[in-house]
Amino acid sequence: MSTRVFLTGITGYLGGVLAEHLSRLPEVTAITGIGPRPPRRPLPPKARFVPMDIRSPGVTGAMVGHDVVIHTAAVVLWRASMTAAERDDINLNGTRNVAQAALANRVPRFLHASSMAVYDPHLVRGRSGVTEEFQLGRDDSYYYYWSTKAAVERTVVEVLAKSGMLLTLLRPIYIIGPRCRVTVKGLRENAVNLLGHNPRRQFVHEDDVAAAFIQALRAEMPGPYNVVPDDFIRMSEVWRIVGARWVPTAPLWLARWITWIRWKHLGSPIHPSWVEDMLVDFTGSNARLKAAGWAPRHSSAEALRSALQDPSAIAPQCDETGRTGQQRRFRSRG
Repeated sequence: MSTRVFLTGITGYLGGVLAEHLSRLPEVTAITGIGPRPPRRPLPPKARFVPMDIRSPGVTGAMVGHDVVIHTAAVVLWRASMTAAERDDINLNGTRNVAQAALANRVPRFLHASSMAVYDPHLVRGRSGVTEEFQLGRDDSYYYYWSTKAAVERTVVEVLAKSGMLLTLLRPIYIIGPRCRVTVKGLRENAVNLLGHNPRRQFVHEDDVAAAFIQALRAEMPGPYNVVPDDFIRMSEVWRIVGARWVPTAPLWLARWITWIRWKHLGSPIHPSWVEDMLVDFTGSNARLKAAGWAPRHSSAEALRSALQDPSAIAPQCDETGRTGQQRRFRSRG
């Protein structure tokens, strides 16, 4: 049985990783990937790039004849030069357009790249082993990323839930790996401790995330699934692993103020809410995904260390297009 995959965000970090892994599957015969700009490195032989915005009415026509849609495209890192209205138009209306195109084409299966950031950042703080039933975030203009990920999930469910389509919502935590080595550079150069805090962090290896999508492609997996490792590490351990030579300690107000100046006036894509993100200390449970047949091959520390590698065949792909655009100044979770 052959499978044709329609992949949004193929030029982003997660989309690129998935294209590589999917192209190795014997049952996948073709991958049509869309994105706003051409890929920076050659795509796998089975993949074809179509320059297209996810809001384009052309998405419906481009999707004709495909068996599965994998939606990864999103604005993650947000520059002040982009209005909030445009950001939300891409994330929310773009996602609605992709879901409606899948509905119009009667695509049997839809895999949505969501995030552990769908959970309410106020209620989840301090929790351990958070499951998929935990309350989703509400409309919160400050925690824009958390709010957007929850709203996008609701949009996908609203459009597709009653269609009979098999809808899988995969919620990875901070994705990292050798295809995103720029993350380590950002962590190392911008290491900072927030006064009185040493939060837990979970890192999931990019190959483990790809394995979760492949599992969902091959099995009946309706509903949401957390994609997290079995363990966590503290931020102090993160700085040690990446080799940060100097880690200053700053009060929250100072970190927030510096980040705001950089974002508002210096072109940084890191919104001040990413400082608060460091304080949303929680861990997720992967029990449901494990019950479906998946198991992580890497611990949080191993996933982080893998990004220190320098394989000549792999170029850094981290950017601002997926969950996956990674940390720069004061950022801790995608």
